[in-house]
Amino acid sequence: MTISGLGSQSKLQVERLVAMRRQLDDLQRQLGTQKRSDTYAGIGLDRGLTIALRTKLSSVAAYNGSISQLDTRLKLAQTALTDIDAAARTVKTSIPKATYVISQNGRTQDQVTAQGQLDRMLGALNTQFGDQYIFSGQSPDRPAVETTDHILNGLGPQAGLIQLITERNQADVGATGMGRLVIPATTSSIAGLTGTTATLSPDAAGVTTGTADLSGPYVSAGGTLDLNGVTVTVPPGADGTTVGDAINTAMTAAAAPGAPQVTASLDGSNRLVLTGADADTSVTMGAGSSPSLLTELGVSVGTAAPTNLLNQAGGVTAGQTLTVAIGSSSVSVTFGTGVGEVSTMAELNTALSSLSGGTASVNPANGNLTVTAASSTGAITIGGTAAASKFGLAATSSAPTNVVSIGEDVAGSVFGFKLSAIATTVSGATVTQPAGSPRSMSVDLGGTLPKDGDTVTFTFTLPDGTSENMVLTAVSTPKSIVGTGGFAAPGSVLGGTPGDITIQTPTLNGGAPVTISGLRASDSPSTAATKISAALSALPGGNSGVTVSSLGGQLVVKSAAGEQVALGGDSATLDGLGFTAGNRVATVVDAPTGKNQFAIGTTEAETLSNLHSLLNSSVGTLARTSLAAASAVQAGNEFFNSGDASPVQRVNGPPFDSATSLVAGTSANTMQWYTGEAGSMNARNTSVARIDAEITVSYGMRANEQAFRIPLANVAVMAAVSFSSSDTDGAGRFTALMGRIQSNLGNQQGVQKVSDVTADLGATQKSVQTAKDRHTQTTAALTDMLGSVEGVPMEESASMILALQTSLSASLQTTAMLSKLNLVNFL
Repeated sequence: MTISGLGSQSKLQVERLVAMRRQLDDLQRQLGTQKRSDTYAGIGLDRGLTIALRTKLSSVAAYNGSISQLDTRLKLAQTALTDIDAAARTVKTSIPKATYVISQNGRTQDQVTAQGQLDRMLGALNTQFGDQYIFSGQSPDRPAVETTDHILNGLGPQAGLIQLITERNQADVGATGMGRLVIPATTSSIAGLTGTTATLSPDAAGVTTGTADLSGPYVSAGGTLDLNGVTVTVPPGADGTTVGDAINTAMTAAAAPGAPQVTASLDGSNRLVLTGADADTSVTMGAGSSPSLLTELGVSVGTAAPTNLLNQAGGVTAGQTLTVAIGSSSVSVTFGTGVGEVSTMAELNTALSSLSGGTASVNPANGNLTVTAASSTGAITIGGTAAASKFGLAATSSAPTNVVSIGEDVAGSVFGFKLSAIATTVSGATVTQPAGSPRSMSVDLGGTLPKDGDTVTFTFTLPDGTSENMVLTAVSTPKSIVGTGGFAAPGSVLGGTPGDITIQTPTLNGGAPVTISGLRASDSPSTAATKISAALSALPGGNSGVTVSSLGGQLVVKSAAGEQVALGGDSATLDGLGFTAGNRVATVVDAPTGKNQFAIGTTEAETLSNLHSLLNSSVGTLARTSLAAASAVQAGNEFFNSGDASPVQRVNGPPFDSATSLVAGTSANTMQWYTGEAGSMNARNTSVARIDAEITVSYGMRANEQAFRIPLANVAVMAAVSFSSSDTDGAGRFTALMGRIQSNLGNQQGVQKVSDVTADLGATQKSVQTAKDRHTQTTAALTDMLGSVEGVPMEESASMILALQTSLSASLQTTAMLSKLNLVNFL
């Protein structure tokens, strides 16, 4: 009997085996993939969490991708910034050792080096990250800067930096070479005081006038008069003329041998007139006079006072003083009637007439005092206890003016020197600070010669904003008297009968004249010079720097200390020596040997002329050196401080040397050195990257940022300026230029530096690195969490596979045995 087919039990057994097989396959997959399931459905209730975790991991991976690119770009940028800074430092550190040796194309080797560093800086600013220029702002597809050649030399009609420097130099230095300044001729005025308000009455003698008509038939009855203490006898029968003669005879006899105190005369009405001798003399009729005689003459007992400074309203009082000084000459008077005192305007004028160096006098009609110096050297002072206002003066001093002035050429011009300040250490001098339109300033030396070492300082503002102090120093230089026409006797000797001569200076022999004796008619110029020099050297204090020499057959007397030398003594001998009248005071002043020094002359006018000449030459030198250097630097600033909103500023010319304003250059006529985007947005914000869900970083840059413009401008100017071996001021201009560039390349306060940009990007790099570290930690955490949700324990899976394999193997063997079972086998 055969058993065939499957019953329900058999089907169940088969399905169970298939399920076991599927379970075994799934466990083996889990063991291989370490994943619980290939589908989210197989994960069960954690499938939502799995999706969220995988989404987050995907975002973090995207941020990491951005961070990777950004990190590379930032490192590239830092390398470029380091290169730019290193190039600028190379130029700066080379300047202290720079030498003015012109080599290539009118430039020094240091300038050639500067151009190489300019190439290096421009190359760094054109750095690319992939196909993007990292210094071009929001236009990364365009190079950031032009080439060195185009920037310096321009391209076609587009002017480069060299041309702009040339134009600006012409505008700043000007056609006259004086830096657009004007120095007019000196002006001098003498000191003077003029009274205008005095109301004094003129000097007048005392006068007594009788009331009686002494014409015929008048006949005197005779008698006596007591006149100013003198007894006058009038004889009986005297007519008017005889009465006058009697008075004059008695007064003359009483005063002999002096002038009579009173004189008598008849006026046009034949009345007796008694007149005092002067404005100091009164006419006094005493009580001892005969009354009848007084009656017939029409006079009475009493005193008729004179009019003078002491006895009138508004006059002075006895004992008061008045001093009038002109320079070193002065007169002092005491008012009164004593010996040597002054009581009248006439006497005052007599006293004032002894003044030297000018004149002083009072107007006899009203008492106004006028004092006038003879030259621009003497200052006037009024002193004493009497008020100057009594003589009509509103001021008590007046100084001469000796003015040197300097001014800007045109009001409103932006070119050349700008006046800033003026100062002086000269005692008595005054300064006028810059004012007016156009501005000017001046120094008035007044009436006093400067002392050795005194200074006048002119301060100017230069085009690049720097200032320059030009200090002019007064110095005492040797002063000489040079003989002319001396030793004219046969044989070129002194001749004649020589007498003693004197030599005097403020310090030689304590200031006292030195007498020179022993000159002989046979003395030659050299012999005379030797004798005089020996006498000076033999003085206890030595010759004080006073020397006598023979030059070209004539004597030269010189004070090495610059003191005034005066010759005196026998005039004929001085003439024979070549020192004729008018040539006996040192008038030849040696020129100073130091820079910016002017000689103190023998007069104020000469000193003023020396200062004026030095001011002209010093301003010209300063214009060709410091001003020219500042002009080049400013041209560089104007060239590199340009952008879309601020075009390059150029001189509004031609003509350039008389221009007064700037004009905006255009892209057609002026090279634009920066070719990237130049908007108003902050340069860092021109490139922004998101490195986290809530974090973005800015890392953009523009080549026209201040940090790059300043070193570019200064290095470019250093490379662009040229020099000529024939330029006597070339070395000075080179030194001034190097000093400015070194200063500008230093750590200036308040300006952006390359290190500031480096710090900005460094902060960005730090933020990026922090985000990168955070993403690494986040990825690890999310991966662990995802593994715990999707993964399976390997040990558990292995043991389940082993148990399932054992069970499946046993089930399969049993099933196979049952599939071969029949009745025969069963029985």
